[in-house]
Amino acid sequence: MTTPADKSVLAGLQAEAGTWARQHLADDLVGWLTTFAPDGRVQTSPISFLWDGSTILIYSKPNTPKLRNIAAHAEVSFNLNSDPYADHALVIEGTAEVDLAVLPIDRHEAYAAKFRDALAHWQMDETEARTYSVAVRVWPARIRAW
Repeated sequence: MTTPADKSVLAGLQAEAGTWARQHLADDLVGWLTTFAPDGRVQTSPISFLWDGSTILIYSKPNTPKLRNIAAHAEVSFNLNSDPYADHALVIEGTAEVDLAVLPIDRHEAYAAKFRDALAHWQMDETEARTYSVAVRVWPARIRAW
């Protein structure tokens, strides 16, 4: 398993310019994950996520193109929606890997708390949420926040 991002990688979030990014990492429900297919094409997908202060946790259904892409090419990019004029934005570049040590989605308390209302909006109950059974962790290598 990859080691946590060192403090120099996370420094951009601690600076004043990172205030917007920290708030949105905590509150936003959806971000964008870009992976690379084995043939080099990029694939960007909206994903729900949980920021734990040093990594991004996502859950995926098994056997998806996103997981196949990560298995073939671990480098990824994660973005949040910017404000309307892109005066504030966040881009995290790093590596992604399946994390077998993470609790299932329906037993991960922090994830469940963040997405309780969103699941109702998406018309998903716990049974449907459990189909997202593969935990993936993104380890930042570079963070750009402004």
